[in-house]
Amino acid sequence: MFSLTSRPSTNLTPVRDPFSFMDSLFSDWMTARPTSTLVSRARLEVCERGNNYEVRAELPGARKDDISIDVEGSYVSISAKTDSRSEQKEGSTVLYSERSHESYARSFELPQAVDSSKATARFEDGVLTLTLPKKDAPRATHVAIE
Repeated sequence: MFSLTSRPSTNLTPVRDPFSFMDSLFSDWMTARPTSTLVSRARLEVCERGNNYEVRAELPGARKDDISIDVEGSYVSISAKTDSRSEQKEGSTVLYSERSHESYARSFELPQAVDSSKATARFEDGVLTLTLPKKDAPRATHVAIE
């Protein structure tokens, strides 16, 4: 692809400053606004142990009540919301306070369907551990001709 860009001809002999590139680089970096996503990706570890899948998801700052787990066939979705607030004690003056709100979401598909009725979940120290028993695969049957 070809692109033609016209430039103003007022300055035909530009003066090249060897430091202008570095100045513009740092200027752009210092004035850039931090970009943040609204939903973070929880770090996952998925293992196969015997007849179960074990999923460990790191959800720092989340509470047990703010976690949602959906399992449908071999498809698993985990989501959580965190909300941190500082407490102000009576008689104190807040000079600086930071609050954070974050959401985590991960969806993935396992190699085999799981039995969601026998699934268990544990949440301890910011780590969610799911034990998802594999669903028995349908077996082929032989049909006799009458």
